[in-house]
Amino acid sequence: MDNTVFKLHEKDARLLDKYIKNRIITTTITSPPYYNMKDYGSEHQIGFGQGYQEYLNDLKDVFQKIYDVTKENGTLWIIIDTFKENNKVIPLPFDLTAKLNDVGWLLQDIIIWKKDKTVPWSGNGFVQRKFEYILFFSKNKNFKYYLDRVRVYDTNYLKKWWVKYPERYNPKGKALDEVWEYAIPTQGSWGQKYIRHFCPLPTDMIGNMIQLSTDEGDVVLDPFAGSGSVLSQASYMKRQYIGFELSQEYIEMFNKYLSKTWQDGNKKYQQFNSHNSTQNNFSNLILNLRSLKYARVLLKKLISKKTNIDIKYILVDIIGESNKKYKLIRVKYTIFLEKDSASFDTLELEIKSITSVAPLSKFGIEAVFEYKVDQSPSECSKNYYGYTITNTHSTFGEVTLENIPPKVKVLSKIKMDLNESDFE
Repeated sequence: MDNTVFKLHEKDARLLDKYIKNRIITTTITSPPYYNMKDYGSEHQIGFGQGYQEYLNDLKDVFQKIYDVTKENGTLWIIIDTFKENNKVIPLPFDLTAKLNDVGWLLQDIIIWKKDKTVPWSGNGFVQRKFEYILFFSKNKNFKYYLDRVRVYDTNYLKKWWVKYPERYNPKGKALDEVWEYAIPTQGSWGQKYIRHFCPLPTDMIGNMIQLSTDEGDVVLDPFAGSGSVLSQASYMKRQYIGFELSQEYIEMFNKYLSKTWQDGNKKYQQFNSHNSTQNNFSNLILNLRSLKYARVLLKKLISKKTNIDIKYILVDIIGESNKKYKLIRVKYTIFLEKDSASFDTLELEIKSITSVAPLSKFGIEAVFEYKVDQSPSECSKNYYGYTITNTHSTFGEVTLENIPPKVKVLSKIKMDLNESDFE
């Protein structure tokens, strides 16, 4: 592949097949020109001055050509909005989706981009516009999509319920929802490095799209590049980029902007990648909370059955990762019984019936059980953290098997000392 293709071309997007000859595009991220609402100052522009069907057909032609040069596992992101004409709303996102369906693009998701400003503005029968649609397409049913990369795992941004209900939270973090909140960059807010453009896209939002659908070294395309927000973000994130733009002014701004900001933008990306350790810490925290709560819930279920089984306490020890489907970790639960309690066989049957159904079957834990009556001398000498039957996210304190307070029913080397009020 000629490396001269990896740049922002001063060419019409309708001619992109003249410059991209092979299937090299992994994802396309773009916001098509606003239909008949903004004159971008080019004689051959798409949108302004066209009839609606002509506009749709031109866009279909562009996205057909993009389809042809996209890899089989490739994707397409389109930021687009409805508008009003002749006293009625024109559902452009859905009209365009029908056109792209004919091309072969598969609509995978519709995301709402919630922002402070947008176009068109409010009018009679048309409230102020605060969002646009993000349409996400794939070329085939098997496509690149890395949801874990963009999960929210900073506990300051999670509801406090993750502390008491860790089984409801993915250990990698909370998945993005269908509403993305990113304000449009304010004109001049980036000082001398800022690119002036009719509607610049937020760089963090673009970064999410790139993280979700590409790997380093992949090629990102924007056929309506404008001032190059997509291309610059792709470059920061070690992706190749190709863009098309009719305005020489925008191209010159992009080249100057990229040269001034690349170092800072790439540094920000490197810092983001370094957060993997933070995500791993969150994952370990969730799995620890699940492991302890599993023992507490099991104990409460056994008590509620009113059997003759008299459990003194449960000792919790994480063994490692699980190879079983739908299970994340292996945890050993050593159950200590009173001497005159029911037989181990009876207890085993009760535990099997409890753990094979929700909620415990949904914890992602491969539980290994051991049953004892007496402690060994080596166990007695060890210090453990104790937990009550009502709380396994905040330890009762350190204990030994020889001196266990009556309230303590769950023991472990895992130390949890979380206060829900800290995460209000």
